[in-house]
Amino acid sequence: MAETINAEQCAELLQCNSETVEELTRKGELPAVKFGRGWIYVKSDLLAYLAEKARNEAQERRIEVQKKLSQPAAATALRPIKSRRRVPPALPQVAMPTAVGQGLHP
Repeated sequence: MAETINAEQCAELLQCNSETVEELTRKGELPAVKFGRGWIYVKSDLLAYLAEKARNEAQERRIEVQKKLSQPAAATALRPIKSRRRVPPALPQVAMPTAVGQGLHP
């Protein structure tokens, strides 16, 4: 016969508080049976749930790592650097002195 535990023992097994266990149970995430005012959990079902959740989370982490590794390094790391120098203002055009009237000899 399968070993059954209550919500408090379930919280201890899952290493969380009893409010979390109650919330997950009400959402239907944890396998349990409502018996009277409390919930009854089958320990082997909880261990199977925990193992499945661990496998799913590990798979998600692997996918995230693969996404990061598959991105080209140039696209993620190198961007064109915008120059911080200011462009000097345009100077007005000044007429150059001619050699004839200014005493300059060609």
